[in-house]
Amino acid sequence: MKKINNKNKRIVIKFGTENLFNDNEKLDQSVFDDFARQIVSVQSLGIQVVVVSSGAIATGTERLSSLRINPQEFTKKELAGIGARHLLNRWGSAFEKYDREVGQVLVTYANWEEPNERQNVKTSILNYVRLDIIPIINENDVVSDTEIKLMEKGISENDRLARMVTELVDADSILFLTNVSGVFENNPKIYPEARLYTEVDHRTANDRVKVDSCVTSQKGRGGMSAKLKEAIICAQMGKNAVIAGREENVIIKFAKGEPVGTHVGESMRFVSRSF
Repeated sequence: MKKINNKNKRIVIKFGTENLFNDNEKLDQSVFDDFARQIVSVQSLGIQVVVVSSGAIATGTERLSSLRINPQEFTKKELAGIGARHLLNRWGSAFEKYDREVGQVLVTYANWEEPNERQNVKTSILNYVRLDIIPIINENDVVSDTEIKLMEKGISENDRLARMVTELVDADSILFLTNVSGVFENNPKIYPEARLYTEVDHRTANDRVKVDSCVTSQKGRGGMSAKLKEAIICAQMGKNAVIAGREENVIIKFAKGEPVGTHVGESMRFVSRSF
């Protein structure tokens, strides 16, 4: 296949919760380290990288369990407050190996409603990437009920946030990383013969792709439906939008415009292989 986009100057990468855990469903520093390696490699190409990272609630849950404290005694907001520090520490440790620094950006949707606050968020993100600092963006769950309520309804707030950030900083491309290889015609964990879409048409995908049959995240809340919805909006804004899994060097390939996962474009195409 030909390259999709090789003109990236600024990209957004949205990390789903399950992307940051290993096969034993535990936080794994080596996973963070590998993502950091790829992002630093992409920066060396002159491409600015913005990170939107899920995982604070799951990280808080894991931390409390390790201390033999029952996570069920806490609200999701409180779990996020506990997990946010440990999640940022993981990212910070990963990038420190490459003499890179991270900057935490906690936002709520209310920040987008207030022009001065929205501009402050944009200014900070752009200043970070200009100086090769990696912004790690997440919702400020502790002070916002909206995010948690949406999450409990199965509406992934981080996928929507990633799309909003992409628009805010005028990124060229966005990569939604998830726990499967992309968008399938059916749940590949139940139907191994299900085919992967290499491309879906942003004009018709909502009607033609059976997202309810696709994989839904176990640790996260959004699932494929939320990712596809936000990726379609990005594509309609003229952004290069891709949904992919944690294949080897997926971020580097994406940044270079090489085909990975499912590209949200203008046709419907499958790859004839099973997973």
